[in-house]
Amino acid sequence: MVAHLTVARVAEGLGVAWDTANNAVLAEGKRLLINDPTRFEGVKVIGVDEHVLRHTRHGDKDVTVIIALTPVRDGAGPARLLDMVEGRSKAAFKTWLADRDDAFRDAVEVVAMDGFTGFKTAPAEKIPDAVTVMHPFHVVRLAGDALDRRRRPQGAHRAHHPGPDPEEASR
Repeated sequence: MVAHLTVARVAEGLGVAWDTANNAVLAEGKRLLINDPTRFEGVKVIGVDEHVLRHTRHGDKDVTVIIALTPVRDGAGPARLLDMVEGRSKAAFKTWLADRDDAFRDAVEVVAMDGFTGFKTAPAEKIPDAVTVMHPFHVVRLAGDALDRRRRPQGAHRAHHPGPDPEEASR
């Protein structure tokens, strides 16, 4: 974890099987992160997003990832992982918020997320004073997608107007 190595590289370096290295990494991650009660101290800005942890023959294994963005906002350092919760749903995030104490929920000022409705409604119900915002990455992606849908096929423009397409140039 500290050296940002993949499990495969750790296993190779230690000369053990992938499963053995993975179990050790998970145990150490739990010891350093999940069992650390101070990880929630000073958190005022959180980010939430989904991640496909594993692709299986029977569908994807989605998790909800919650990170502390306070250090980024305050210019004090990088974001840090707070937790990962199984599933990608309003219920998963709402349950995670409900499991936090009142002091934590009262301290959260901002929740950054993608456009998933469940992620927006969960904080509205559990931390109603927090402002919900869309993470800048998702704003830019949505704007780019909207431009792509609106853009005319280049051939259609050139058939009627020779020369450069002003919409393509502005994009």
